[in-house]
Amino acid sequence: MMVKNKFVIGAIGILAAAAVVLAGCNSQSKGSSAASTSSTASQQKTLKILVSAEIPQLDSAKSYDVVSDSQIFNFQEGLYKLGKKDAVVPAIAQSQPTVSKDGLTYTIKLKKNAAWSNGAPVTAQDFVFAWRRAVDPKTKSQNATKLFSLANAEEINAGKKPLTDLGVKAVGDDTLQVKLAIANPYFLRELTGTNYFPQNEKFVNKVGAKYGTAAQYVLADGPFIIKDWNGTSDKWSFVKNPHYYDAKQVKLTKVDVSVVTNAATQAQTFDQKTADITPVSGEFIEKYAKDPAYHRISSYGTSNVEIDTTSEGHPELGNVNFRRALFYAVDRKALTGQVLKDGSVPAVGYLAPGALRNPANGKDVNTELGTLTYYSKAKARKYLALAKKKLGKDKFTLTLKGSDTDAGKRTTEYLQSAFQNALPGVTVDVQNIPAKSLFASLMSYNFQLDTGGWEAEADPSVLLQQFTTGYTHDHGGFSNKQYDQLVKDAQGKDAANAQQRYTDLKDAQKILLDQAVVVPLYHSATNLLINTQLKGVQTHAFGQTYDFSRAYFK
Repeated sequence: MMVKNKFVIGAIGILAAAAVVLAGCNSQSKGSSAASTSSTASQQKTLKILVSAEIPQLDSAKSYDVVSDSQIFNFQEGLYKLGKKDAVVPAIAQSQPTVSKDGLTYTIKLKKNAAWSNGAPVTAQDFVFAWRRAVDPKTKSQNATKLFSLANAEEINAGKKPLTDLGVKAVGDDTLQVKLAIANPYFLRELTGTNYFPQNEKFVNKVGAKYGTAAQYVLADGPFIIKDWNGTSDKWSFVKNPHYYDAKQVKLTKVDVSVVTNAATQAQTFDQKTADITPVSGEFIEKYAKDPAYHRISSYGTSNVEIDTTSEGHPELGNVNFRRALFYAVDRKALTGQVLKDGSVPAVGYLAPGALRNPANGKDVNTELGTLTYYSKAKARKYLALAKKKLGKDKFTLTLKGSDTDAGKRTTEYLQSAFQNALPGVTVDVQNIPAKSLFASLMSYNFQLDTGGWEAEADPSVLLQQFTTGYTHDHGGFSNKQYDQLVKDAQGKDAANAQQRYTDLKDAQKILLDQAVVVPLYHSATNLLINTQLKGVQTHAFGQTYDFSRAYFK
């Protein structure tokens, strides 16, 4: 459950790592030779993809989960996007921005041939409208905080200032002027995210509350147009957008997407040559490990068990020692090596390795903090005994929710066993539900234990911000004044001081782990089977996992 300040069901991503272009190895396959067979001539312009979850929604201003993002990226683009090696390259923008000496003002020129799928030009005002809509409290965007880099965005979202005070304005149709609240070295990378995508004001106002709820209620400015998604569909398509500014470079005419949650069915569909890209998990990773069609993409995510520390009727979850018991009850090596077998590695902290490094010596934050995340049945039982004494109870029954994907089911089954075996008197009931329902559970702020995580971010403070008091995605209701201040300082007064900023965030992670606010599980990887005749697919460790806008069949 992972998933960019974006929530991921089942894995998490945290860090920006180098992008790679998909390329098969030369060793022989352990699986069916059909995995490497090209599509037939009639299919050479149509790409067939399997995914593991249904789309929750398609409104870029509201998107906060990886599942929605992964589809929005296919039909929309913002000012910039990720290129090779995760370099930030112009998309709707003509070139890199002009930045003032104080780092607060960005001036960005737009391409004159950028257009919406209805033929209307993409203008600077489309960005102004979309960004204002995203921070408008009436929109109730679960990811409005993503735009808090903009001047006055936080105050506007709190209802303290008018929308017109947002730090963005259109200077004519093709020039955007952006003002930041504070200098932000990560801002250009933030602009590649879906929450900064433009929206056509006339179209959004016309469809109203239906915007993003079905294919006909979104407008594309990217390489494809989404079709046949009605809000609950388990199948949909993308067709080439003739109005896309770079349409000549888009080789595919159609992409068919189907939701398949069962790992065996995914592999079988690929072997039967009726899918060109599919996730692969569990024992099937070993089967295809030496197949040229197999690709492992390190995303440096961290999957967690999120804990509702204020869960009504379950005071044990508000007890730090009970949470510590859960924290130490998980054998992460067994989970990754014996259960998932997908290339994920045991979590060593909340932030994945490489997400935060000491600027003085380049050492990873988890190395400098020492080993804080590990398995110890003795410690788990010690903290459980302390919790039982404080709570005056010996028996506890908890509900653990996870996704209904194959990996999600494996994970919750393992956790149920781990908690019950290590913690006498603790019973765990498991519920595996669709991604959309799992998102809703977390956003209800009234769950018990849910598996989930956050996708890779260029700025690690964004990941730690998730647990600040009152934050939209502080799902578990954690509140700690010292923690809040450390994150605030890192994003405010210490933002330009790299060494002090690092210290702030290091100390914040230490508090998060000491208080067992979440139970880190593993740092993830994405595993895919790709038709070996499909070329030009670019992958990224954060943001858009794979981009097929320039893909073609050999």
